[in-house]
Amino acid sequence: MIRRVMALRRLRLFIAALAVAVASVLTLGASPASAHNWGSWHWDKTGSSIVINNYIYGGTTAQAEAARQNGWNTIGILYNYSVNTHTDVSVFDGNFGATGWAGLASLESVSGDHILHGHARYNSYYGGSSVYIQGVYCQEIFHTYGFDHSDTGDCMGLGYYASGTSYYGPHNNTDFFNRYRYH
Repeated sequence: MIRRVMALRRLRLFIAALAVAVASVLTLGASPASAHNWGSWHWDKTGSSIVINNYIYGGTTAQAEAARQNGWNTIGILYNYSVNTHTDVSVFDGNFGATGWAGLASLESVSGDHILHGHARYNSYYGGSSVYIQGVYCQEIFHTYGFDHSDTGDCMGLGYYASGTSYYGPHNNTDFFNRYRYH
């Protein structure tokens, strides 16, 4: 009787250990960025350096430029140059009125699920501090790279989660790297 109880315990422990091992293997194959993707939209770019140009104009260019530089300095493989022509992402402001949104990202041109051109807007109707405006640009620009809101303590949670800030964070770097390194 004691041998049966001991054998049953060992079998239960083995099954529990096997379940943990299988769950661990399945988790390793999952992409950490997949939960924060904005649908299937993404740029048709891959490799150790991703170049996405930003055309910044309007009355809050200093805040938009600060968001661009923060992305450059935080997201390891992203090179987001500021250029003076209508290019990959247009970043601008305007008084769009009482729309209910302080910032808005839109994909203006796509081919399949590849982004060809996007807009990142700040609605000056609602005002806000310089740091807040930078955060709005941070979030809207990252949307144009194909990412959704997230509660990860960075600008992608600004206005949606208590942990939202006005800056890119380590999680944005991880999401971007995982999405674009082998696309």
